[in-house]
Amino acid sequence: MERIAFILLITLLLCSCDLFTVRDSEHPGAETPWIDFATECDSVLLNLEYSYEYVQNAVHYSGIFTPDYVFHFAPQDISDLSIEQTWTRVQEQDMIQVLHNRYKEMQVTLEPVETQDQIESTQAKIYRQYLITGIFRSEGKERLVLASGNLELHLKKEYGYWYLNQWYDYRSSNSPTWGRLKYENH
Repeated sequence: MERIAFILLITLLLCSCDLFTVRDSEHPGAETPWIDFATECDSVLLNLEYSYEYVQNAVHYSGIFTPDYVFHFAPQDISDLSIEQTWTRVQEQDMIQVLHNRYKEMQVTLEPVETQDQIESTQAKIYRQYLITGIFRSEGKERLVLASGNLELHLKKEYGYWYLNQWYDYRSSNSPTWGRLKYENH
């Protein structure tokens, strides 16, 4: 008799909480922007921005580079920081994880410069001025300039998709460069 009472009690509880009723589906959260197939040079630039601006895209970051990718630090950073002149795709991937742990709400702005982009069928050189801002995760709400300067990106088209092959960083003011931001967060 106790078993039947227990089963009835459980059945009543389950029915009273509408466990078995049909409900409307929940709307998915905002989708994180990412371009899976970079068939245009601009797609690589957007994915570069998305990698910094959305922590979820950090896992995709190394996918925008060729296997033999090289980052070239600004000459002033090499002498000021006593660092190697270049680093690789693996170092980039390690850096982006640390960077997202230290900063939130990063924003990357890439603006065209006077130098004309050179886009051919399988290679391209892209020139941009950049500004990166963000907020320290541990220190509140003040938005800081994390880096500013100029860059030169060499892209390669492989199997119909564009990838970053070489990245040259240049200092254009007294602000820290993108390379310095990378170096200090590796």
